[in-house]
Amino acid sequence: MATASELEKIRSNPITEGLNAFRHLFQSTCTDLSIAASCDAVQAVFSTAALQVWPNFFRLHSLLTYIATKNLVLDLIQALQIEPAARILPSRIADRTLSGDLAILYSRVDANQVNIANEPGTPTSNNADIWRAVFELIAQTTPVTPPTPFEKAVFDTPLRSSAASQRGIEQIHNEVDQRILEELTGCVYYDVGGFYERYFEGKPWTNNVRDIYKESRAQYTEGRWSGWPEPSIQGPFFEWFMKFQDTLISRLHRRYYTSANKVLRGSEADRKLDIFLTPADAALPDGEHDWSNVLVIGEHKQNPEEDRSPKTLIRLAGYAREVFGSQPDRRFVPGFTICGSLMRLWVFDRSGLYNSERFDIHIEPERFIGVIAGYALMADAELGLNTFIKRNGTGKYIVAQDLRIYLEDQPIASTKAIVCRGTACYRGRKSDSTEWEYVVKFAWPSDKMQREGELLKLAKERGVTGIAVWFNHEQITIDGGPDTISHLRRDMRFGTPRKLSSKASWVNGSPESRRAYSKASLRGRSGGLGIGASSATTSSSGQKRKRDERLDGGSRLKRSKSNSSHASTANVRIEESELDAIGTHSIQETVVDSLADCRNEWQRNNVDSIQETGADSLTGCESEAYGNRVNYCLVTSPAGRPLHEYQSVKELLEALRDAIRGHRSLLEVGKILHRDMPPKGRLIDLDLAKELNSMPSEARHRTGTTRFMAVEVLEGKGHTYRHDLESFFYVFVWMCIQYGYESMGRQKPNKPLRPKTNILRGWYTGMYTDIARNKMGVMGKNRFESIIAEFAPKFESLKPLARELRSALFPIRDGDIFTGTLHDHGIMYDGMINAFSRAIDRLGKEDQVIA
Repeated sequence: MATASELEKIRSNPITEGLNAFRHLFQSTCTDLSIAASCDAVQAVFSTAALQVWPNFFRLHSLLTYIATKNLVLDLIQALQIEPAARILPSRIADRTLSGDLAILYSRVDANQVNIANEPGTPTSNNADIWRAVFELIAQTTPVTPPTPFEKAVFDTPLRSSAASQRGIEQIHNEVDQRILEELTGCVYYDVGGFYERYFEGKPWTNNVRDIYKESRAQYTEGRWSGWPEPSIQGPFFEWFMKFQDTLISRLHRRYYTSANKVLRGSEADRKLDIFLTPADAALPDGEHDWSNVLVIGEHKQNPEEDRSPKTLIRLAGYAREVFGSQPDRRFVPGFTICGSLMRLWVFDRSGLYNSERFDIHIEPERFIGVIAGYALMADAELGLNTFIKRNGTGKYIVAQDLRIYLEDQPIASTKAIVCRGTACYRGRKSDSTEWEYVVKFAWPSDKMQREGELLKLAKERGVTGIAVWFNHEQITIDGGPDTISHLRRDMRFGTPRKLSSKASWVNGSPESRRAYSKASLRGRSGGLGIGASSATTSSSGQKRKRDERLDGGSRLKRSKSNSSHASTANVRIEESELDAIGTHSIQETVVDSLADCRNEWQRNNVDSIQETGADSLTGCESEAYGNRVNYCLVTSPAGRPLHEYQSVKELLEALRDAIRGHRSLLEVGKILHRDMPPKGRLIDLDLAKELNSMPSEARHRTGTTRFMAVEVLEGKGHTYRHDLESFFYVFVWMCIQYGYESMGRQKPNKPLRPKTNILRGWYTGMYTDIARNKMGVMGKNRFESIIAEFAPKFESLKPLARELRSALFPIRDGDIFTGTLHDHGIMYDGMINAFSRAIDRLGKEDQVIA
């Protein structure tokens, strides 16, 4: 029964003559199909009551072709939707109007998700009864449970977590160590054959090591090293080790130290380091060593049984992460463990870590000396330093297109993780200039990914605006050889990666995550045109689709629509062959009249979402032993500043707005999807980007920063432009909470401050599904207020902007928060860009008032 408020709206907005066009269309269709319909009865019905067509309509169903029937239903729904009453009557199932319900019903009928062969109850000519029937129709055709989602083909590079998610004050040991464990899953190799021979034999300094070993024999008696403590507890062991090196390698230009009882400088995670090798002449501010000078890392354990312990591995990996973080252009990090008298050698590179077979330093004294002295004698390149970067009295520089470009001392952006692209961006200048005009980027992308420099050149050729301009890119060579993981790992024998845990903690036990966790086969589901009473079901063929079939951009029309939200998720593909099979290949031939034209326009503008590029799996399984990465150097211009170095709130908003504009140009003009949105202010990072029509990469995985990942990406769904816009939104919110405390008298106002609550911790801790759920949980209209309540004092005035952005990205659809991708790019782009522009205008007016 209608409420008093509904009845008042119905009385004030009676059904108009707008249904006449539909009546004429109905009569014309009957005539064309030679159906004897009672014109008087039809006219009597349609002059006042739209729904009185339904009984006649469905009795004619057996005579009408499927497509004519469907088109007439769509026309009837649209005729009802434009009635004034439909636009003011509130929906009974969601936060919208009845017109919105009809719009969704339209899309569901068009997507073959509603049974148009079921008769509704007998209608009357009374307006109230007509709208009551409409409400009942909406309720009957709204699925109680979400429709069966499509299991789409995996066409995106698998996604995995990395320890880069924890930064600064967030680097609590337990959480960082857990992230490291997740990051290394499937990337750890024990007992690699040929390790010692690869790194310590046949070198220019091999004879020097032999001489040192001969000198050391005086300290080796009765099959043991003299003075070796038993048991080898920490204090006595370090004392023995330091005295031992004093007698053997004190004249070399490198030396071992220990910081087992004191945090090493430069560590945001406050890590101590058992043993490390560093230049003997390294500058020591305040007389203390720094992570930026560490060349080799070492871990000591008293118990030999801890040699293969995960705790030992994680401890050493934590050291390696600190080195990579403090030396952003580092290529790899060597290390060793000594557990009791058992020694094992390690290498950490951008594809993971691997180690040698263990050996007893008492049983193999020459190998022990070969390692200790060998590390001290190695060239910089052999220790993993980036010798592509040259140094002179002026500073460090690279040469690109015969131009010497000097680099700033510290990067404007870098990644603190091990298994990742290892991105490090520096500002650069010409030797005769003091202006920073270039950005020099070092990174280790997969050899299977399209080169970022090539994409930038392509974007430049296509006229893309608002992104970095390509100047040069090249693959780095070191000592005449390609600087790739496969080259670094040459001449060694890798077995099966060690299983660190049964399942990474960021993958839960749900069926969706299990499908994503394993390398899913490329399969698709096709929805038949038989329509059920509620939601259409889909069936899986279980067969692999050919890549060129899916990526075909030719003449065949592949209509693909989905209703993507947390309440209703569906993906229906109507293949041309399926249409032909039931004799409806003329589905594109719509009735050419005013209503049909309107329907086509409505369809173009109101289709809720588009089929995504494919599902992301959370980890990958490849037949190769490890993922090969390539060290690349890219030079672009102009140079900017990191986003957190904003000079005013207005500048920050302009940077974000212009970056979104650049992203839009990249997508719409360059036909390139960015897929990575770190907080850098300007689009300088395209190494995860891909051309929209390109074949899928075969890279093992791609890493991402979980705090800025979109909900659907965390859930393993394919990447679209919407997910990058969502990442922009998270960057904005993060900035407003973590920065902006200048008015509080802090010495470094643009340094991040831990929020008063842990409200953002759920954005980067736990399983991917947990993080997705945490983000969704605060995107509702009311709960979002708890987020913006944390805004820093300087960003207090940006709360209205935050609400606008949230509404643009997370509207209510089907009674729940919508996280899907709209067919029309402009809706979300315009929504965000215009919201930023309005906020910028407001700030300008406020500045004028203050002035």
